[in-house]
Amino acid sequence: MKKRLILSIVVLLLSACAQDPSIHTTRHQIDDLRDDDRDGVINQRDICSSTPNNVAVDRQGCTEWQIEEKANVISFFFAMDQDQETQAHQAPLSQLIKLLDQHPNASVILLGDTSSEASLEYNQALAKRRTYTIRMMLERQGIESTRISEQEFSQVTQLTQYLHARKRRTIAVVMTDVLSVKPTWNIFSSEQQLTKSNVSEVDNEN
Repeated sequence: MKKRLILSIVVLLLSACAQDPSIHTTRHQIDDLRDDDRDGVINQRDICSSTPNNVAVDRQGCTEWQIEEKANVISFFFAMDQDQETQAHQAPLSQLIKLLDQHPNASVILLGDTSSEASLEYNQALAKRRTYTIRMMLERQGIESTRISEQEFSQVTQLTQYLHARKRRTIAVVMTDVLSVKPTWNIFSSEQQLTKSNVSEVDNEN
């Protein structure tokens, strides 16, 4: 009798263990899986709910920022075969002084240029006299000489690319840092970077 009772108990235990476990849960969906601002981060995790379109965002849905270098270009024009300061130079000079005051750590590069008349040697000397004129104007306004450097049109430098056409002028180039949103990547991003212009030119030609 006792043996039958023990056997019955063992059979019941084994049959209980053989049953398949339940894999179903009864958890209700309470997460907000929508993406109202369409930045790729669901509302449940998005702490920045109104990011602009086509910008990169972090894991919490907030805009990612980057620092870009911008070339600010201000032109000083001269008459034919002239290199002296004129009244027409006061407006671009004021703009340049203001820009340098706003960016005290920035320097300015003066690019001397001429029209295509005359020989190369003559125009090189003329271009140097023109950059020297602008340098003196800046120094009289309190800009330290160590913040000013000079180049001329015949040199091959990173900045002579701004001399797209030969003109009777000196170009002042000031590089500044600009905070901007980081754009999202797409198949056209590389091409856009190659053609993108980070040049802001103030043209004061009459």
